[in-house]
Amino acid sequence: MNPKIYEEMVCEYFRRKGYIAKTTQYSGDYGVDVFATKGKEKIAIQAKMFGGGSRKVNRQMIMELYGAKDYFDCSKAIIATNGVLMPDAVEVAKKLNIEILNIEAIELTPSPTRLSNKVSFELIWERYIMPLQGKVLKRVNGDTNEIIKVDWSEIQRITSNGKKGKIKIEIFKLAVNKLLKEGFVTRDFINQNYSGRASSGVILILSQVPFFKLTETPTGLKYQQ
Repeated sequence: MNPKIYEEMVCEYFRRKGYIAKTTQYSGDYGVDVFATKGKEKIAIQAKMFGGGSRKVNRQMIMELYGAKDYFDCSKAIIATNGVLMPDAVEVAKKLNIEILNIEAIELTPSPTRLSNKVSFELIWERYIMPLQGKVLKRVNGDTNEIIKVDWSEIQRITSNGKKGKIKIEIFKLAVNKLLKEGFVTRDFINQNYSGRASSGVILILSQVPFFKLTETPTGLKYQQ
């Protein structure tokens, strides 16, 4: 199962409770994955499919959802996850009255839409990025990134200087969706939207996708259809 199908599961959970629920677009959603409405009630829901991975829901995610709830004039906010919350995330959620909802990821029978070969972030991640686990990627200057682990929450890697680190999936999702929508993404854009100082790693990893080509001026990638 991938995160998009998990979001659809969360939607279905709320529909069965009488809500009108729909997933959001990745661009401009401010971290909200699902909106559920019933009468005057409007819920902002963030779906985190972290089960089976080492990453946990942290307080930053809770605080971002709290801000998004107010931005979209919602009456309530919920974190739906099959993963684990950090202790400080639980504390912040309680303080901000954000509900934690545990929903297990259960593989559903794929619908024709889910079997579509339409290019999407999930398709790219499954087909081109996950198979990079265990491989060593090399830049033109000889620097390397050893990809230790790839899952639906992050990439773990070792850089040329032997430093082990992680890059969260959210910045890859943001970069890929910008590529698919606008045809290009720059290192500057990645730096502005990710505090992890990993733009060169993001570019290197995404350049392994056959239709994402490196650009020099500005440094980044272009979508070559």
